[in-house]
Amino acid sequence: MSTDASPDDLNAQQRQLQEIREQLTQMQHVLEQTLLVCDERGAEIARLKAQLEMLQRDRYGRRSERHAPEQGRLFEEPADGAEPDDEGEVPTEEIKYRRRRRGYGWGKLPPHLPREEVLVDLKEHERRCECCGETLVRIGEDRHERVELEPARVFVKVIVRPKYACPHKHGVQQAPAPPSPAPGGRFDFGFTAHVVISKIVDHLPLYRQQDILARSGLPLGRSTLCEIMAHASELLRPLAELMQERLLLSDLLGADDTPVRLLDATHPEGVRLARFWLFRGFAAAPYNIFRFHESRSRDGPREFLQNFRGVVKVDAYGVDDGVYLSSNGRIIASCCMAHARRKFDAAKSSHPCIAAEALAYFQQLYDLEDQARLWEPEARRQLRECEATPVLNRFQDWLAEQSRLALPRSVVGEAIGYTLRQWTPLTNYVEEGRRPIDNNDTERDLRALTIGRKNWLFVGHPQAGPRAAVLYAVAASAARHDLDLWAYLRAALEHLARDDVPLTALLPDVWAEAHPEQIRTYRQHEREARAAAERSRRARRRRK
Repeated sequence: MSTDASPDDLNAQQRQLQEIREQLTQMQHVLEQTLLVCDERGAEIARLKAQLEMLQRDRYGRRSERHAPEQGRLFEEPADGAEPDDEGEVPTEEIKYRRRRRGYGWGKLPPHLPREEVLVDLKEHERRCECCGETLVRIGEDRHERVELEPARVFVKVIVRPKYACPHKHGVQQAPAPPSPAPGGRFDFGFTAHVVISKIVDHLPLYRQQDILARSGLPLGRSTLCEIMAHASELLRPLAELMQERLLLSDLLGADDTPVRLLDATHPEGVRLARFWLFRGFAAAPYNIFRFHESRSRDGPREFLQNFRGVVKVDAYGVDDGVYLSSNGRIIASCCMAHARRKFDAAKSSHPCIAAEALAYFQQLYDLEDQARLWEPEARRQLRECEATPVLNRFQDWLAEQSRLALPRSVVGEAIGYTLRQWTPLTNYVEEGRRPIDNNDTERDLRALTIGRKNWLFVGHPQAGPRAAVLYAVAASAARHDLDLWAYLRAALEHLARDDVPLTALLPDVWAEAHPEQIRTYRQHEREARAAAERSRRARRRRK
């Protein structure tokens, strides 16, 4: 039998081979698409897991964003094979601060507190000796003090105004009535200051204040407390406007916003979102100005900054909304480096190596800022130019390289894309020593409002928002100078009602210089101790 295949058989085999090749090609395309889909699904799963972990950490975990110090040199290798210098070239700083003495109690109680003696004595029949029956002789006593508290003392101030008549009937004279927070009002300045501080500083809604005042024997309606807040806001408005004027005359401020719920009967849900904006000044204008806007549109900050010329420290939203880009160079946006860092911190679980390397760059930048925190602005600018700029250049090159490898929709890809898109406003802080590296101070001061929002929940009327903004501006600006808020607000309200002192004398920084006894020095000591401890911790880590 011949083994030679016929032409028809060869053609059939070639057709079969071609079909097999086409099937293999198709299967190869399917396999490639399947791998691509698997990669996309894997990235999506990693992104969702990272989001889930971030949500769980926000709700249940620690709030600290501290980065492990041993990861600070993951990508740094000694040049030319040299051994790393264990001693380090960073000059060490000996930091001393007073530690609080451990022990029971805290010494003598303040001498200005009133004393009320309570006699705890033996009864008459107990003053005889059990052995001989003679009367006991008093030979001394023991005294110890306890702090007691009663509900706030609410009293009625009766204002007596004698009338004097001329014997010859030429008329009657009488001293003018002292001013009050509201024309014909029944509540004095101290009470008004108490209501404002309880709502704005202590975060007590008015219905809770009702119960507290009722315990002191003064039941009041909630509408009455609302009127007290409104009259206080009208009195303090000129002071807030003066602080705003001085803030806008400066050339550096921070800005941030937070949402609040605004009651609106015309809205289908009965409530809609509004915004409180905080514009925080620095050394030239140490004031906090709050503004209320019924939406998050660009009209709010654009209206406020229409006459401002300088640098505004913001987050990326502040750059994208067109307020700064459309100012023709009048306003320079400087973005918050902490926002970029948080995005890499959120990617530690899904992309630990890349996130750790990025956080190490941030750690170097913040170490330089910590080193120059107490320096003069020009010295800080020189340090940034000499040492921070090379770190930023290496960081930018590393980000560009990683952007070609990371999936854009992954958590770390979004962090890289965010940082590269905002690179210029993120890094222009090195151009001037006064500019902060981040906007954390503004976020911290805005947190006081967000804490209160958890208690009072919503703004009841569109007119209540601007009134609250005035009260928050005055209270937050005074808190920045560690003032006794009740003493300051009471004095400010009374002087504004009397119009007997220049308005500039009521500015928080000016008033603090004139009344040093009203400064809460223990707050300053606590802040200095925390800062010294943090500098010491970072110095020890750098020496390692």
